[in-house]
Amino acid sequence: MWTTDNQRELGAALDLMYEEQGAQFTSGYANSLAVEMLNSLPKRRQKEFIKQVQTFNGRQLVKVKHLLTGAEVEIRRSERGTCVDPSTERYHSM
Repeated sequence: MWTTDNQRELGAALDLMYEEQGAQFTSGYANSLAVEMLNSLPKRRQKEFIKQVQTFNGRQLVKVKHLLTGAEVEIRRSERGTCVDPSTERYHSM
């Protein structure tokens, strides 16, 4: 379905957006609309739009399990795997 690099990059971002919501139908529909929309945008606008979708994805809250207490903690998706993620050993060794 995705043919250009921009379309594949946007497809991956949209799939990430919907994967935790269990909305496969919505994701497929949004992906098909995105293909049509990207074809009508100039290349520089395509990159700007993709960056905005990725920024939005990074701001979404996800639940991770605290490594020491086992409690579920909400952090931003962009912080997962970094030194501010309590589900990693790096968080506790800083």
